[in-house]
Amino acid sequence: MAAHDNPLFAAIYDPVTALAEATVLAPHRRYITNGLTGRVLDLGAGTGASVPFLVAARDAARRNGDALDVHLLDPDRHMLSRARRAADEHGLDATVVCGDGESLPYPDDSFDVVVSALVGCTIPDLDAALDEVARVLRPGGQFRFFEHVAADGLQGRIQTTIDPAWTRLAAGCHLDRDLEAAYHAHPGFDVVTVERHGGVPPVAPLVRGVAVATG
Repeated sequence: MAAHDNPLFAAIYDPVTALAEATVLAPHRRYITNGLTGRVLDLGAGTGASVPFLVAARDAARRNGDALDVHLLDPDRHMLSRARRAADEHGLDATVVCGDGESLPYPDDSFDVVVSALVGCTIPDLDAALDEVARVLRPGGQFRFFEHVAADGLQGRIQTTIDPAWTRLAAGCHLDRDLEAAYHAHPGFDVVTVERHGGVPPVAPLVRGVAVATG
């Protein structure tokens, strides 16, 4: 996993994104974690930005007599150590795993839900990762996603122009991936909900939605 480690990016990620997380991004993290129950994988957990929302989901599940078993996965050990600290600070009993999206360390049908927040832009082999998500979801399980995607028109051309430099600075993040199309095209999912929202250019537009594993 060492090839994925980026200690500088891990150190600056939370301060750089704090304002966006508190304003633009928070409603979308709440959307993909709302009403969770069962066994859940946070794919690309990063520094643990979704942890407070997972705690809220756990508490709601408990009030309804349900349980929530959370797994936090990321390929970067420095990001993951911060996610572990966030889980500890918020009282979330989560399983923390260092692993790649393209080769998930779980057997088939392991999860009821996989959540992915601002992750698809960074995975080197997106098709392989989607294959893995479909594999580890039980039939009928949900893939809940929240991503930034390629824009149209002038903004899209600007994204493509600056993408090589952006990718180097932002630890592999690509601005111009058409993730919505990729999710619709994957044979392992039936995309049942997609919504488009604004963002903060060049990280815009944002999409969020739910896909169901077809098994």
